[in-house]
Amino acid sequence: MVLTRGWSMTTGTWARSYEEIIDVLTENLGALEKKLESLSEADWSRPTRLQPPNPDNPPWSVLQLAGHMDFFMGMVMGLVGEPQSVPPIMDRSSFGMCVADRANVAPAVYQIMIDHTAGHTPATILDAVRSTFKQALAAIDGTPRDTVGPAFFGPMRLDELVITRVVETTIHGIDLTDAVGEAPLHLPRACTMTAEVLDDILARRWLPGRPADLADDDLAFVRAAAGRGEHPDPRLPLVG
Repeated sequence: MVLTRGWSMTTGTWARSYEEIIDVLTENLGALEKKLESLSEADWSRPTRLQPPNPDNPPWSVLQLAGHMDFFMGMVMGLVGEPQSVPPIMDRSSFGMCVADRANVAPAVYQIMIDHTAGHTPATILDAVRSTFKQALAAIDGTPRDTVGPAFFGPMRLDELVITRVVETTIHGIDLTDAVGEAPLHLPRACTMTAEVLDDILARRWLPGRPADLADDDLAFVRAAAGRGEHPDPRLPLVG
């Protein structure tokens, strides 16, 4: 049983309404779609800064990163489409802790995206992303929040999966703008929610409390905690 609740179960994202979380996810998806639509032909082939699990392999391209967005939002339909009469084994933070198992998870995820985007062009992957984003939001809207279904690492409630989609879209939005040399998308609510989940993971894995220099900077904390920026604190990164 992986499901545990940490020190902040009545604070941070645990204290936020499900409606607010869905609203932030909707905002994130719209911003990502708009940014993908604005890319030049050359942008789609740019390498991301993500380090592949095997250093001999190339990093994902922007097109493959977009394929990952299509894949991780498709998990919503996977959960909704296969409801299960079992207790969930993960919540928002323990899901992130499973993702952090880079040795076991990263090689599979890296290859899945290579295969998932094989044969795609910028136009076809953009169409796929648009369709998946729309279907995911419709599935969330039409399904009880306490529905339990498969979520890559095991059974999970829909509402817990939804907040992990906020985290994914926020972090991979940073990857997208980093790859094309632009400032991060202006999504302050999403950044704060993502930082709150990472705060909870930090408390569960180590001790609560960000490094002092990141205490009031959600974006810098998200970067450091997700391995998108260097920091001397030995507890970081937490995921990525």
